[in-house]
Amino acid sequence: MADEAKAKGNAAFSAGKFNDAVSHFTDAINLAPTNHVLYSNRSAAYASLNKYSEALSDAQKTVELKPDWGKGYSRLGAAYTGLHNYSDAVSAYKKGLEIEPNNEALKSGLADAEAALARSSRPRAAPGASPFGEAFGPEMWVRLASDASTREFLQQPDFVKMMQDIQKSPNNLNLYLKDQRVMQALGVLLNIKFQTRGAEEDAECHRHRMVGRRRGRGLLRQMLSQ
Repeated sequence: MADEAKAKGNAAFSAGKFNDAVSHFTDAINLAPTNHVLYSNRSAAYASLNKYSEALSDAQKTVELKPDWGKGYSRLGAAYTGLHNYSDAVSAYKKGLEIEPNNEALKSGLADAEAALARSSRPRAAPGASPFGEAFGPEMWVRLASDASTREFLQQPDFVKMMQDIQKSPNNLNLYLKDQRVMQALGVLLNIKFQTRGAEEDAECHRHRMVGRRRGRGLLRQMLSQ
């Protein structure tokens, strides 16, 4: 049954098993090829794997099947953003807001896409310039949610606030360098590893992760259509 395959896909997505999620959503699509929600969910899974071309294809199919559904345009905007096609991302989010003007995900996506478009129009940074500006761009939240080592931090309000401050101005990074979570996030965003914790701190951090494991899955569930 398509519903059973969809449920398995949702569970895999929530567990951060995005390849499995893609497989289950594909099974569901084969059983119900006109169900727009399935394409939307698979688009989210592809985006979490940084496979933005595939995410775009599914987002386009979602909009084709359900042109009056705001979430389809949110998927479309996210895929275009991942492909650094910010102009089309802005257009997609705006189209979605014409349909659902109070959709917060669309508003947030539009703001990020417009900011990225503005940045992409500026002169390129000189050699040797800090890479942090790009690291904290529109794709930051998707990358942090996709990585098992940082996913659960997104359920911690103080961490989210710090990352928002850094996103607004990368210079604020200096204010939070002593926070191990920020260093872990920085490593994920820059694709590098920091040796920042001792064994005692690792044990404490692990304890906190275990306490927040169930809550940490909530953010990923919200990314999926029910």
